[in-house]
Amino acid sequence: MNLNIALTFCTYFKSIQRFVYEQETYEDCVAFCVKAGSFAYRIGEEREDVVSEGEIVVCPPYIPFHRSIIHPAEVCMIKFRATEPLPIFGKKIRVSNLLRFHEDLCRLEGCLFCDTLLKEPLFSHYCMDIICLALDGVGENSKIAVVRNYIEQNYDKEICIGALAREIGYSTPHLINKFKAHYGTTPKAFLSQVKVLKAKELLLSTDKLSREIAYLLGFADELYFIRFFKKRVGVTPKQFREYRL
Repeated sequence: MNLNIALTFCTYFKSIQRFVYEQETYEDCVAFCVKAGSFAYRIGEEREDVVSEGEIVVCPPYIPFHRSIIHPAEVCMIKFRATEPLPIFGKKIRVSNLLRFHEDLCRLEGCLFCDTLLKEPLFSHYCMDIICLALDGVGENSKIAVVRNYIEQNYDKEICIGALAREIGYSTPHLINKFKAHYGTTPKAFLSQVKVLKAKELLLSTDKLSREIAYLLGFADELYFIRFFKKRVGVTPKQFREYRL
């Protein structure tokens, strides 16, 4: 998703018995995503807190992050850069959609010390989805999150943004402005991004033909899907699959 965020690094720890360093300061923002276990932490001079299963804590850049293991922890660490401060900076977030959170983390188990996320579209997708889950967990964004979740679950259908706006009690322009302020993109553009990511996933993980993928993504015909994909990715679906192989 386009959130004015650049992913820079990801790694997954199946079991941390103790941290090698009790304190670190990072040049990038760092999200610590806990799948199991728990650890105590302190950001800068703030009071100490505990992050545990199903929670995320985000440390802003250039602020010391103190930590110590309470129970052996399974943790994914995602580094990213943001063009402006985000509401998740310095916060501990309880993820509301635990099923999706755990699915994302399961997909990232093989992402070990990866600093080339731009070349790893699937890892990038799951990292960005976790950041979106964190954003959904703060502030008064539940209505916007409902719209986002609906688009993600119904990307293969015809979606009326006006109908979604009415469903949550917004005008269409208000929904578009709120959605863009939160996610950095419009609902329509977000739908296109979801379709592209789903197309990439199908191209990389299955041997389905372009016409089959077009049907699964809700496109009227294969040619339109190919044009749609090439406009956004720069290559045709066939070229993308060949390149990745």
